[in-house]
Amino acid sequence: MPTTADYTTKDQQRRTLLQTFARTMEEAAVRGLFGHPIGLYQTTLVNGPRAGALEICAGFESGALLRALQSDDGATLRQLIPWNFIGEPSAFMSGRCVRVEAGWPGDIAEDDIPLATLGKHPVGDGRWLIGRNECGNVLTAGLSDRSPHWLVSGTTGSGKTTAMLSMIGQLCQDANNRLVLIDAKHGASLRGLGNVRGLVGPLADDVTSARAALAWCTREMAARYSSARDTRRLIVVIDEVQDIANDTAAAELLRQLVVQGRGASVHVVVATQHPVVASLGGPTVGRNLVGRLALRVADADASRVALGASSPRADHLLGRGDSYAVAPGVTHRTQVAYLDFIPPTTDRPDIDEWPDDLDVPDSSGWPTGPEVGAAIMGAANEQGRGKFQRAASEMGVKVADNNKAVRLLGLARGALDFLHDHGATVCLSEIETTLVLLPDRLKNGQRVRPNRQTDRHIIDGTITGVAVS
Repeated sequence: MPTTADYTTKDQQRRTLLQTFARTMEEAAVRGLFGHPIGLYQTTLVNGPRAGALEICAGFESGALLRALQSDDGATLRQLIPWNFIGEPSAFMSGRCVRVEAGWPGDIAEDDIPLATLGKHPVGDGRWLIGRNECGNVLTAGLSDRSPHWLVSGTTGSGKTTAMLSMIGQLCQDANNRLVLIDAKHGASLRGLGNVRGLVGPLADDVTSARAALAWCTREMAARYSSARDTRRLIVVIDEVQDIANDTAAAELLRQLVVQGRGASVHVVVATQHPVVASLGGPTVGRNLVGRLALRVADADASRVALGASSPRADHLLGRGDSYAVAPGVTHRTQVAYLDFIPPTTDRPDIDEWPDDLDVPDSSGWPTGPEVGAAIMGAANEQGRGKFQRAASEMGVKVADNNKAVRLLGLARGALDFLHDHGATVCLSEIETTLVLLPDRLKNGQRVRPNRQTDRHIIDGTITGVAVS
């Protein structure tokens, strides 16, 4: 483990290089190397653990300076950097300044930061320590009204799992936090924290258990809104969210949690290797993941989703915990600290097994049981779309979408045809709101669908049907 003296020596070496870089940039600007002479009003040195940066104020010439530094794949910028940089250097606007940054070579970089060296972890307000930012300060994140939900993005080798384990290991130490852990890839990333303190239920390690866990969370959220019976923070952590998003029911549950959760102290942290809008469960989910921790991703498109902006570029990060932490109005380049202690554990979670009998919401038009039942009754009564919607509403089943109503009736008519082909027909009794099955009659050796006008008398009088609802 590096000593304090090691950190001090590296810090001095990096600062000397940044001072040289600043002088070189000023000389180049005065000499007109960027197309014409540009006056630089102020240059701030940024001595980060993984990359060095300059923030340059050039007033109304900032656009010309930025274009010159970005042109030809940053060819001019690359010549001005006075160290053997790692990765891709970047130039972009940061506030009113042009920011240029480049990765430190391995011998002076600080990529090994144990969590214990940052001080005691914060307790309360859903906070945790991310790591050390570019100013040398300890960066703290939180599940607050400003950033109720977080997205953690990073490809293989980026440090995403390290960041997730560190966050969970800290959050579980706050007695006011209840945790739901979901890792749909058989628990590959989160298995080691499957018994930390504060767990509501077992680690959900496949899509089926993830759907059940999310259904429980949604019901808990609704119960909190109706009675406020539990004021503890409920934190739902989902790794490899793209596997959850591919399941329409689970994606709808996730959408409800991120849209409605904040007011019920329900927070969601999702992680993915492939940050695209579809992998998050749709644009609504993405918009509500206000807090972002972006580690290295594959390309510019993934970076745009990971950060919620086109710059800076997360695909230019260096891996192994190099990241951008984003909250409303602020972005920090940060080296993620790794969990270097065993978090407190529990013998068993509050729930031994996620219940599988909870209602899973309709998604993408998939019909619920009451909708199917109402549609069968509507089809049996030969109702059209409008009459079916009104009748369904009277039975407490709202089918406001006209297209959905048409699809439901089509499904029900198909079900009646199937029953007819297999020797049965659904008829409705006028004296009972019960569906009954009657055997088809034979006429000239062919099955004939019962006539509802005549057979209704048979149903009401002499023949007892088989109740199916």
